Amino acid sequence: MAAFGQPFLFAGVALNLAEIKKYLAKASLHADRKFSQNFLFNDDVLHRIIDLVPSGKGFYVEIGGGLGSLTEKAVDKGLDHFTVIDLDENMLKILESRFSGKANIVCQDGSKIDFYEYYKDVRGFVFGNLPYQVSSLIMMNTCFESRYLDGAVFLLQKEVAQKFAALPGTRDFGPVAALIRLLGHAEYEFTVHAEDFYPAPKVESAVLKVTFERHDLAKNELSAFADTVRILFSNRRKTLQNVFKINSINTAVLDKFGIASKRAEELDWETILKINDEIGRKK
Repeated sequence: MAAFGQPFLFAGVALNLAEIKKYLAKASLHADRKFSQNFLFNDDVLHRIIDLVPSGKGFYVEIGGGLGSLTEKAVDKGLDHFTVIDLDENMLKILESRFSGKANIVCQDGSKIDFYEYYKDVRGFVFGNLPYQVSSLIMMNTCFESRYLDGAVFLLQKEVAQKFAALPGTRDFGPVAALIRLLGHAEYEFTVHAEDFYPAPKVESAVLKVTFERHDLAKNELSAFADTVRILFSNRRKTLQNVFKINSINTAVLDKFGIASKRAEELDWETILKINDEIGRKK
């Protein structure tokens, strides 16, 4: 493997497809399936993503820095108190080589970030090209930590982005979408095609922007709500009467609201909140 102590080969240069392939080959590296790595190289898309990240926040965290294509745009934008995280040792060395002194480079799991570590009385913002296999875990942790955040911009698998942005009463609405709605709202921004990545994934991708309202809900309260909606949507084809019985929950609340014969996807938002108020941690 090539020594990483030498200056980064393409420092200061946008990494197009040819340059990404050349560098990976020179360093004897490859996209690691273990980390679900697909490197975005379309410069226009990278600019569109970073344009969605607002300036003037208290801190910024990029999840999954990789080779630093999006990191470069963030540095050029002049984001202050900027941290980039990744789990791949090889990517961390590349990021250090490219951005030492311009960003704080940290080995960290995006699904376990404690954003209070970065919080200094002003809420921050998080963004990144998420590893698709753990995107739901990262989104949920971001929601759990949202009292310290104004929002997030994530590049996700298209189908997942659509589900996260879904509205109550629709087929795609589920636990993560409910958690986002409790805390703010999500917008499906635009689609990103497979050929804009190296290696190209087998699915299309999309950019999702999430805005969090200010709140004082603790992580344990949000986790309890997430648990409630997870149970509600755990057997979509079954009536709520059967779902409650499967999970050993008293069905009296269903009779109270007259929804025993309904399925979870038929519930409106206010009814979901009422169910959570009734059963919450009593499950």
